[in-house]
Amino acid sequence: MKFTQNSLHHSPIAIVIFGGILGTSLNLITTFSLYLFFQWNPYVSFFCGTILNELFHHLYYHIVFINKEIRMRTKLPIQFSLYTLAALGSLVALWFFLNILKLEFMIATIFTLLCISIINILFIRISNFSSAYLSDIEYAGIDPSYQEEIKDEEKVSKFRAWYHSSRYKRLEEFITIYYHPNTRIADLGCGSCLWNTKKIPVTGVDINEKMLQWAYQNNRLSDYSVTDNLANTKLPDKSFDIVVMSETLEHIINLDEVLSEVLRILKDDGVFLITVPYDYFLGPFFLLFNINCLYMGFIKKNRYYQYRCGHINHFNKKRLRKKLKKANFNLERLFVVNLQLLYAAAKK
Repeated sequence: MKFTQNSLHHSPIAIVIFGGILGTSLNLITTFSLYLFFQWNPYVSFFCGTILNELFHHLYYHIVFINKEIRMRTKLPIQFSLYTLAALGSLVALWFFLNILKLEFMIATIFTLLCISIINILFIRISNFSSAYLSDIEYAGIDPSYQEEIKDEEKVSKFRAWYHSSRYKRLEEFITIYYHPNTRIADLGCGSCLWNTKKIPVTGVDINEKMLQWAYQNNRLSDYSVTDNLANTKLPDKSFDIVVMSETLEHIINLDEVLSEVLRILKDDGVFLITVPYDYFLGPFFLLFNINCLYMGFIKKNRYYQYRCGHINHFNKKRLRKKLKKANFNLERLFVVNLQLLYAAAKK
């Protein structure tokens, strides 16, 4: 796949708004038809309309391109149970507007749908903005200065600058535990390899050639390889003592293939070092990251953040442990850093 910024793609917010309009319209038509023409109970009418709305969105977000990349999906029976609970929960809001604020049924229904829409956008639908394909198109053209800028308090918030400075420092400390002279290190998805302040020999692999060149010229990398697929690094078999993937696994569509590639290039006694966002629903990373994506993507108009930086895989301890076991890795260490990142060390 050749990454190009001229590739045709749709705005993620347009996809969400269009789906919301269609789903809300279906809900209104169903609810009012059952209430006005069939004389059904108002709560039963709205419940049926909301269930149809939920089922429509289930189909809609499985048809549009973006949602097909999202990996964290619940099983259908659980998913449909959640839809039913959401529909029942919406009846509480409808009751409030009908009985406390004494609104007419039609007006109360519209206000209830407005509340549901806001909740969906803030806590659920934003996850459908994610697109690894489309964010990679944007990332491939990002200037090397980007990763330096996100550590600068004069260009980003103090918290954000601290977060990124801290993660590079902690990553270097983590790698140093396993590094010794003559150790061969490969960093897959390395970007500018800013963690390597000691300038130890590292082979970098990334899709952004400009970042790789900058890292090489500034002695952060001793060698590098450009690829549009981390499952094809073109590196020799069993040639590295350490393979690093930091803030990378969450972006990858063909995750199983990439982990197989890590197994291939890692020596039999080598170690696989990983950091990923500790990204569970309504956790610290989930909330802060989504707020930042909304701000950077739709206020600052940064297309990379409009696609949630390509975060299509969401890891907690259990998911990461399960994924590594499936890929034939033995997990040796797993811990949380700053309540927002998971650090792991695994071997064959």
